[in-house]
Amino acid sequence: MSTFAVFGMTAGVALAEARKITKTTRPSGKAGAPPLELKLAEWNEAVEKQAAAIFDGEKVKQLSQLFDAPHYAQQFIELAKRAGKCHDLHIRVKCEITDAEGKTVINQKTKMPKVGWVNYILTPIA
Repeated sequence: MSTFAVFGMTAGVALAEARKITKTTRPSGKAGAPPLELKLAEWNEAVEKQAAAIFDGEKVKQLSQLFDAPHYAQQFIELAKRAGKCHDLHIRVKCEITDAEGKTVINQKTKMPKVGWVNYILTPIA
């Protein structure tokens, strides 16, 4: 059974990631002195700058839970587009990885087929 998920970036995800990684202190500028705590307004400004950098970057994340059919992932993409700013939204499927000739790639260590995320192309039903 295949597993589908939506990957991309939304403004909300970028803001949440920026809140996690933005520090609440800054260097004091003096050798041996403890760092200074940022005021809430300063921290919010730093978070907004970091979120803008994350959103404008090339990084994409898994945005959705796993779906068992691609049309559910397509519905998720439509909802995400209506909810706010987003880019690079696409569906990926978790399956066996194949080489250019269509042969399954085998992991040399485990001797099992490699499994990973591959872009899925949704074809419209005629």
